[in-house]
Amino acid sequence: MLAQLEQFKPRTVIFILLIGLMLLSIMITGAEAAIIEVVPLDQDIHEGDEFAVDVVVKPGGGEVFGVQYLLVFNMSVVRAETQVKGGFLTSDGNESEVVVNALNNTEGWVEYSETRINSTAGVTVNGTLATVTFTARGDKGALSYLNLSEVIMTDLSFSVINCTRVNGSVTIAENESPVANATVYDDFNNVGSKHLCKVYFDGSGSHDPDGEIASYTWSFGDGTYDTGVRCEHVYGSWNWNGSGYEPFHASLTVTDDGILPQVNTSYFDVVVYIAGDANGDGTVNIVDASIVGYEWGRSSSPPDTCWRDLPRGEWADRADLNNDHEVNILDMVIIGTRWKDTAW
Repeated sequence: MLAQLEQFKPRTVIFILLIGLMLLSIMITGAEAAIIEVVPLDQDIHEGDEFAVDVVVKPGGGEVFGVQYLLVFNMSVVRAETQVKGGFLTSDGNESEVVVNALNNTEGWVEYSETRINSTAGVTVNGTLATVTFTARGDKGALSYLNLSEVIMTDLSFSVINCTRVNGSVTIAENESPVANATVYDDFNNVGSKHLCKVYFDGSGSHDPDGEIASYTWSFGDGTYDTGVRCEHVYGSWNWNGSGYEPFHASLTVTDDGILPQVNTSYFDVVVYIAGDANGDGTVNIVDASIVGYEWGRSSSPPDTCWRDLPRGEWADRADLNNDHEVNILDMVIIGTRWKDTAW
């Protein structure tokens, strides 16, 4: 019996070795490699814009205790502004220490090194090691690599963890900004809550040098908004400062149809008087009636011809108290109805 066992010893040893190798192979094959990557991978940025990238670490089944990296970029395309510690190495509540945090825009790199302290465990969950903020300053179409180098990850035994690096890039968008051009048909407007007076806004003069305008957004300065190439608005209030009217500060924002949309905003003022006030002194009286009487019968036809395009157009605009672009009995009726009203 002993002799029979002796003859199987070599086979047993070989069998055990084979099983061990198979198990080791399975463990190695199934293990996920550690990764350090730039997120997002690729970005399109407008010249002058500020943007950020995260340096993300994925332990891949191991325990990471410390990490260092050098992130190299094209300094003629982007400029590094800040590098801020992320939460990766402190994600479990333990402490860490930043050893190196350096930026060099002359040579085009940022360097970072951080290790855990007062801990006997490593990090096993994915997280952001650091966030780097850049400003795009290159020409349209220029490309900058964001390459990771000199990467070292350490584990609990102070050994280097093999890891895969995933680099990023940023491209300066070639899309040009649109131009917002807002026109208000009337320079002088009146409150329209009691006697209808619409203020007409026209953004058709806006354009995009390399595409089309996709959207128009109007802010009327009184807390209300609208959209569209053209729109109209009725003001329900006015701004009297004790000695005169303050205008409403309005704006038009246009957005183009680029893959990375650009926006542009035009700011302008809208003058609004009380109903019946033609000369803007804050009182409705014979002076206002005289202006309407003097401009009686005049008319305009915006957008082709606004009051400002005509001789003595300012006074005709003032006399047109309901913004129907005709000076007639309807304007005089407003004065009679609002007689002696004041803005205060």
